[in-house]
Amino acid sequence: MFHKKKSLLVMPVALALLILWGCSGGAGGGGSLTAGGGIGGSGVTVGSVSKFGSVFVNDVEYGTTDAVVVVDGVEKGSGDQIVLDNLSVGKLVRIEGPSAADGTGTARRIVYNEDVIGPVESITVVDTDTSKLVVMGQTVISDRKTNLVNTTLATIAVGNVVEVSGFTDDQGFIHAGYLKIRADVYTSGSEVQVRGSAADVNTPLRTFKINQLTVDYSTADVSQLTNGAPQTGQFLEVKGILNAGDTLVATLVKPEDILGVATADNVEISGIVTLFNSTTDFEVGGIAVLTDGATEFNDILPEDIDVGSKLIVSGSLTNRVLLADTVRSTAQVKIESNVSSVGSSSLTLDGLALEDLTLLTVNVNELTKILGAADTIVEIFPGDHVKIFGTSFSSGNATASKIIVKKQSKDTVVLRGPVEAVSGALITVLDVIIDTGNTGSIPDNGFSLESGGPLTRAEFQSRVSVGDSFDAKGTLLVDSTVNWQSIALGESK
Repeated sequence: MFHKKKSLLVMPVALALLILWGCSGGAGGGGSLTAGGGIGGSGVTVGSVSKFGSVFVNDVEYGTTDAVVVVDGVEKGSGDQIVLDNLSVGKLVRIEGPSAADGTGTARRIVYNEDVIGPVESITVVDTDTSKLVVMGQTVISDRKTNLVNTTLATIAVGNVVEVSGFTDDQGFIHAGYLKIRADVYTSGSEVQVRGSAADVNTPLRTFKINQLTVDYSTADVSQLTNGAPQTGQFLEVKGILNAGDTLVATLVKPEDILGVATADNVEISGIVTLFNSTTDFEVGGIAVLTDGATEFNDILPEDIDVGSKLIVSGSLTNRVLLADTVRSTAQVKIESNVSSVGSSSLTLDGLALEDLTLLTVNVNELTKILGAADTIVEIFPGDHVKIFGTSFSSGNATASKIIVKKQSKDTVVLRGPVEAVSGALITVLDVIIDTGNTGSIPDNGFSLESGGPLTRAEFQSRVSVGDSFDAKGTLLVDSTVNWQSIALGESK
């Protein structure tokens, strides 16, 4: 997972940022991983839990035999059972401990903190797979991929007290990987909490906002804040109670730090691009990222990165600036082709025919970011070439989170998604059937592993199974069929 540490003498903008951060410091201080109970120079990984059997984060399996688990600042104990008792699929965690290129690691400390615990104020149905909630002033996106505990997408109700963990986007929306109903209704005087960036700081009134939530810190413990006051843009954790006016009356306000460290040789973060200046200078989950000529890009081209891109970035951290060795996309679905037709909330794509000969349809909703030569779906037309990043749901729908539009047709076709069915040499991905046998168009040397290394046709066919990641590339022919040329196979996520 981790790579060599790069030289910091990379480019003027990198030097400027490093100098700026070095002067201003950061929430994690300027020390090493030993600060705050860390584990020396062996590594920090931030990502959501994907499965257990040890614990899997960012496709790495971490052994947890001796892992100390910290929840909301409190040590819960150590070992495999403590991990199972306190973590769940979808929770965003920080793992402190080394990992290796073979996809294994050792967790020495696992830190989890909720993004928000509070009552649901409103619910808006985005589409059949997705809802938008407002939880104590925080907008939460929940869908059928969210690990929902004690509830379903359809039964979450206004007034429920929920615990939410997930990735935050450029609008401050929390994309929930985990959502649990903690209580049916809020009980007056019970503790709530939230973390986020301070805005509208009013020092005389001792108030500030986190998104739409007003925080009154006049009686709070602010001993961990510099000069006892929050700074605009500072990432904070707040605990307290709600008053009748839906103001959070804080009992504690303290700095929060996702990485837990300012400088480290090996850091990997998973998240959403929240700020984009250029392909060499952007932020993921609020962490500054720099790339250079030595950075490797996997499953995404540099020019396809923008606000909203879902990435995993690995590299070395200096004064809270991450110099990237590798950048890879975490989008479950990637589709590239020419547009065949456009509906009010969907696109169909040339060459990607289903078994009934209709074309693959991709849904577009209010959360979809449309970039490039169009800003909205009404500006997309048949013949435009699109790159689509998104998600496939168990309902059978593929939904775009980001669409990059070009106003000229191309013959490039890409289909990446989870394998839905295997029938001999016929593989179904997003309801599109691809022939991987000798009668198909894929040459004998067209098979490989996503992690690197070639496969023979027979090896591919013996290994592929439902749930695996499948990345096919081909050329669109004049008869609107696809000449598939290569397939990369990944393990199920």
